[in-house]
Amino acid sequence: MSTINKDTLNKTLIILLTAFTAYLLYLNFLYSAYNSVFIYALLVLPVVLIIYLVSYKLNISPLVFFTVIFLLAFISKGLVAITSDTIPISDFNTFYNCAIKLNKGDKSFGHGFYFTSFAYQTGPVIYYAMIMKLFGTGLLPLKLVNCFFMAGSNSLIYLIARKISNDYTARFVSLLYLLYPAPYFLTPVLTNQHFAACMFMLSIYLLLETRINFAIRSVAAGIFLSFGNAVRPIGVVILGGVMIWAVAQSIIEKKLLRIVASAIMIAAYFLMSFTFSTIVKKADINPEGLSNNYPLWKFVVGFNYESKGTFSYSDQNEIFYIQDFNERNEVSKKVIKERISIGPRKILDLINTKQKIMWSYFDTMKWGFYEKKNNHLVASDIMKKYEFRILKIEKMYYIFAFILMLAGLCLTLKQKKIYTGVVLISSIIACYFAAHALIEIQVRYRYFAIMLVFVLAAKGSELLMSGFHEYRKKYKLST
Repeated sequence: MSTINKDTLNKTLIILLTAFTAYLLYLNFLYSAYNSVFIYALLVLPVVLIIYLVSYKLNISPLVFFTVIFLLAFISKGLVAITSDTIPISDFNTFYNCAIKLNKGDKSFGHGFYFTSFAYQTGPVIYYAMIMKLFGTGLLPLKLVNCFFMAGSNSLIYLIARKISNDYTARFVSLLYLLYPAPYFLTPVLTNQHFAACMFMLSIYLLLETRINFAIRSVAAGIFLSFGNAVRPIGVVILGGVMIWAVAQSIIEKKLLRIVASAIMIAAYFLMSFTFSTIVKKADINPEGLSNNYPLWKFVVGFNYESKGTFSYSDQNEIFYIQDFNERNEVSKKVIKERISIGPRKILDLINTKQKIMWSYFDTMKWGFYEKKNNHLVASDIMKKYEFRILKIEKMYYIFAFILMLAGLCLTLKQKKIYTGVVLISSIIACYFAAHALIEIQVRYRYFAIMLVFVLAAKGSELLMSGFHEYRKKYKLST
């Protein structure tokens, strides 16, 4: 296969992701201009400059830096968890209360309507029940364990970024992520995202860690992916990206190694997932194991033109609560068919609107910092005073990360060699973008994807670091 053809496979994916990233930045610029966000660049850019200088001048080994970034992330998140009096709400409250029951030996919750419909939600309950066995049923230990995994994710951003760029840029983006406001909005929340994201990032890192035997790392990647999926079921999206990457790289390299490795990973993933589900059944925690008995729900909501792909109470009341599962599936199929029959123009309008909401709207602080009154989440007086200022700072930070990601993708297209890690991360994030064009959306669902944005931002950071003479000398850049 010629070099041109080899380049075409990787570059096609990078070009598509570059175009979509530019489109998302366009949406963010419009939204930010309308909401007077750009003035907050005066606060964000000095912070970025300080991080830029620190990441280059900090003369410590990679191992020490890894340890430092982990400790800083754990301490900073831990302080937020300790000082915020966040009470679990919605699904998070369900997880918490059911974990207390399970810890006492009461497994009745797993036989109820909600958990037999969404049996996979038993995973977070078991996760919290295991923590309760060690530290009791208080909220703080649960939050601090989540902070531990958030710190792990931050450290893995550093390790993965080193695989696609270099140590300087990896330090830069991991320190950037350390101060990125959005994760702090979810720090005191008992969401299943923290543990799962860390497992997903660890799985990705193992795929790129060539110092480990390919079979061992493939099995380990599959196992850790299944751990994350058991708590938050988006493993199939990551596997989709892995499969695209493996096939493309195998064609380019004229070897089946990547395909074999991904096949081993997938086999380990499904074997462990089956094992977890079987254990849950045998323990009589949930007769359905960890399966999803209602996968159509995400599409019912995702194609709802009226709710713009966000959660719909009318869908919940009229469709979700149908007691007969077979009848509910038939109704759901009919509704989905009707909703995708509205014509190409409306479908494209819906998808475009979903991209705006999912990827360009302000983040939210309601899950962690609002008060519950009369079954509604409301902002306190102090929150009303500062909330939108904080969200505007986050938005400016968010835009900067996407700009670096776009720069990194453009730089990748200019370079003769495209790192296989860049292709892997690009494939996974592209699958994530594609999935949320079809299924239900919430702004908090971008939590894991933004970690990958920061990883790809390491490539764009090479342009910033090239301003240092020693950096240019070390990486043989032209002066």
